[in-house]
Amino acid sequence: MHPLPHLQSCLRLAYEARDAQHASGVSLASYFARANTRGRKRSGLMADLLFPDALRAQLGARAIAQAMDEKSFRACAQARPAVPIATREWLSEAALSLGKAEGPALMWALLRTMSELEGAAQKLLGARASRAMVRQVLHGVGPRTLRAEPFAALLVRVLKIAQAVYAAFREAGFAHPEAWRAVEDRLWAPHPTGRAGASGAYLPSLVQAASGNARRKLRREAESGRTREHAQALLARFASGEGARLWPWRDAEGGLFPQGSGPLSPETAGACFFVLLTHAAFERRARGGPAGGLPAPFADAGFGSGEWLPDRTDDLAVRLLAAGDAPAQPELLEVLPGLLRATLAPNGVPASLDLPAAEALAMLDSARQRLPELLRWLEENGRELLETT
Repeated sequence: MHPLPHLQSCLRLAYEARDAQHASGVSLASYFARANTRGRKRSGLMADLLFPDALRAQLGARAIAQAMDEKSFRACAQARPAVPIATREWLSEAALSLGKAEGPALMWALLRTMSELEGAAQKLLGARASRAMVRQVLHGVGPRTLRAEPFAALLVRVLKIAQAVYAAFREAGFAHPEAWRAVEDRLWAPHPTGRAGASGAYLPSLVQAASGNARRKLRREAESGRTREHAQALLARFASGEGARLWPWRDAEGGLFPQGSGPLSPETAGACFFVLLTHAAFERRARGGPAGGLPAPFADAGFGSGEWLPDRTDDLAVRLLAAGDAPAQPELLEVLPGLLRATLAPNGVPASLDLPAAEALAMLDSARQRLPELLRWLEENGRELLETT
């Protein structure tokens, strides 16, 4: 069992903010209510599961009925929008709305509860899992995948369960310590549904359920070759193999420009691929049609095909840039776009290029010869990482 003192404090503050019309206090979960379910049903709490026969005999039907009645809680006056996605920012905005309506003490208690529950969920998911993997499981795997992040669903569910149990015990005449012990018993008791496979304590089972969609998505990505490790392998393969030969821009001594001396690094390769892919996506969006107006080297390399739709191309560009962690030189993302535009133009030297004019023109002429082969390599090897599901 993991202690949750901030949740305990939050429940007490919410209950003791009650008034004559709202005997159960403030409904914390109502500040995370999402408008427009698009036909999906929101699952509510089931009193029979939360309050088995032993508890019913102890508390009485009136206390349980009042705790389960939404009208006995003071709720958020306005439902929050379904879009944007339930990110951490979205969760924090809910706490801010609570603070405006109920005061800063309850707002800070809720924020601390969010952080506390996330820490407990990370421990429940397994100490041997990497922190990056745990964050992916708890907070989704990408902005286009999950409409509600797993942690947001977990947080709302825990708040609903905890408040219902806490309010029922307080309404039955129990003091705060006894009501909190009942909440702990409910969260850490065996799973109440009795379904096959629903074993283990209640809160851990909620964590596993909330993270299930993200886990399945991660597994599908691993099976189809779209994980961060696959992107890192592509960059490493390019940097250690064909990269030095295919790099388009070279200085007068034959060194890679603008990296300078030394072998090509995966970070530099990731920055270059990011620039190439985002340029291809921009051209397709700006000029219209399936591949209308693509520069000849991109069109000849195959970036006009249906697989390289702009959104997918941008998605791969971001993943390759992230897989390289960060450019080896901070100015790469400033210099490379100008170099690419100058290479695709019939003539001209970008003003940002700090080279003698003759040397710059010679470098761009040479780059125009190498760029098509680099683009073909990127199209052929990057295709297997495209998200097609």
